[in-house]
Amino acid sequence: MNIGPRAARACAVLAAWLLTACQTIPDLSAWDRSTRDVGTAVIDGFYSTAGVNADLAARLRRVDDPALLARADRYAAASKVVSDRAEDYETLFGAMADYSASLAAIAKASANSDENVEAVAGSLNQFIGALGGTPLVGAGFELGKLLTSEIIKVRAARDFASAVQAADPIVGSVCDLLLKDLASAKAVLATKEEPIRTAISLPFEDRLKYRTLLEQRRTTLQTKVRNNSPDTSLSQVPEASEIQKVDVLLRDTDTWYVPLAKDIDQALITLSRTEQLIVQTSRAVGAWRASHASLAVAIQQKRAPESAKLAALAVRIRDLAAEIRKGN
Repeated sequence: MNIGPRAARACAVLAAWLLTACQTIPDLSAWDRSTRDVGTAVIDGFYSTAGVNADLAARLRRVDDPALLARADRYAAASKVVSDRAEDYETLFGAMADYSASLAAIAKASANSDENVEAVAGSLNQFIGALGGTPLVGAGFELGKLLTSEIIKVRAARDFASAVQAADPIVGSVCDLLLKDLASAKAVLATKEEPIRTAISLPFEDRLKYRTLLEQRRTTLQTKVRNNSPDTSLSQVPEASEIQKVDVLLRDTDTWYVPLAKDIDQALITLSRTEQLIVQTSRAVGAWRASHASLAVAIQQKRAPESAKLAALAVRIRDLAAEIRKGN
């Protein structure tokens, strides 16, 4: 049966509307991958840095000086803090990755439906359940109450995008908790440079005094040489030949001094990188929270959510972990 031009146009419009209505949820795989990459990098970084403070504690304890034991204990305590957090973050970031993978799988499987909403609620429930298995949940974080009230809102959502939006307050609370814990870790690990120099150089105290005396003597001799008349030949300046002898003695000390200086520099660099790791991890948590907050809008607009910042932070954290490992 032939149809007229108006009917044909109406059918075309109807077909286009049906196609749009049946479009699947946007691909969330890039966002999921960035979430996973951040988690892997953070866990690797914390495990890589866990031994830094333990090494400093061991150095102090090898020195037979009771006055340094308190410092050794402090570094040992800091080492435990990092190790414990590495384990807790492995659980939490793993749960974040599972949650993002679940959302990506839901998005890939089907268009909006009641089943999708229930799947989001289930994924969120598992996410919070994993958090409850860590000591990160304190008295100020009412896990049971949060689950009871917010999960109900998620299950009452009309579609996938609304369910993700309803889940955002819970995700935000978890991120706030993690950011506070990272700030606490940074405060615990905050160490001035001088105690680190002392911990590494104390076994070389006598040799360092000897090298310092040589350097002071060379400076004195160089001053005397400069004070001579420009017309005076160096062969006529007795201090010139002594400078050469002092230089030889200083070069002899390089056999132990150069490795010592390198050891100190490396310890300070590692400390700096550890602090950077915490800063970059905090930025990554903030970026993930922001990306989740905008996830619902991206789904409604049928576009992939922003994941470039997360991906860049994952690379930065992974590079830091590699640098720390090389230093060790």
